[in-house]
Amino acid sequence: MGFHIQGYIAMMGRGINPKTWKKMWANYKNKQIIDVYNGAAQFTNNQIAQVARVYQYRYWWWANPFGMGLIFYLGYKAWYMVYMNHKQRKVAQVVASAYGQGGQWLNPVPK
Repeated sequence: MGFHIQGYIAMMGRGINPKTWKKMWANYKNKQIIDVYNGAAQFTNNQIAQVARVYQYRYWWWANPFGMGLIFYLGYKAWYMVYMNHKQRKVAQVVASAYGQGGQWLNPVPK
């Protein structure tokens, strides 16, 4: 039992193997698109259930203040990387259009 990254690395390795594509093509012969969808949904559900089981099994790591702090920090970092970097890029574009690339306002040359 466990959630192992190695399993996903192995899946990616199998996913780029043309033999796997051939086998899947043979498996899905004479099937409808709903069968493909159901297979993907079942696989996804199994993966989520496995992760949920492990997190419940190792419940303490995110339920204590340090673990929860890690969760909050990673959430904040994700928000910062998505939102604040986008905002900073927009400001840099405005400044670049007004003052030229880099702009003296943003990047003053030392005298």
